[in-house]
Amino acid sequence: MTALSIVALAKCFQAGIPGCSASASVLSSVTLALWPGEIVALEGARGCGKSTLLRCAAGLLRPDAGSVTWFGSRTMPSWCAAYLGAGTGTSNGALHSQIEHAVSLGSRILLVDDLSTVGALERRLIIASLQRGAAAGASVLLAANEALACERFISRAVTLERGTVAQRRKRSAARIAASSRASRARSSARSTYGRSLRSPQ
Repeated sequence: MTALSIVALAKCFQAGIPGCSASASVLSSVTLALWPGEIVALEGARGCGKSTLLRCAAGLLRPDAGSVTWFGSRTMPSWCAAYLGAGTGTSNGALHSQIEHAVSLGSRILLVDDLSTVGALERRLIIASLQRGAAAGASVLLAANEALACERFISRAVTLERGTVAQRRKRSAARIAASSRASRARSSARSTYGRSLRSPQ
């Protein structure tokens, strides 16, 4: 069963001066599934709607259309999902502490926003905590930049662009293994060739 299922989700916000009927569409027809034990990177430019999507997934914002279900239920249990974000001016280590607390409470879905404000050491601690949570069966949706989305601990990456989500494929484990084997074979061949040149006739 999916831990988190988002289907055709849309979200608009009021635009312009108070009383104005204009609105701006932030999310439109977003569909995304999150499975237990995986860490999914949500990539996208600043202001593309990553935080809005995470807040909808956490039940903090009501979508204008579409649905969000948690383990098959439209009603989210209080223990189920945790929205974790570092706001401007928060102390060092604050986000890591939030994540550690959520993992220790057994939150099954970790929705992590804005790692751009944390330092390198805290970032490493956060990644270790998320990996520990995922190993225990928690699902992680992590707002990420392109560099973070390419790191080895990420199970898969999706891109949020123009209000919708597109799957961004990573190299499969089989392709990585094949690439490693090929690399080892090339190294072995070079080494053997080098020895044969140096060996006495």
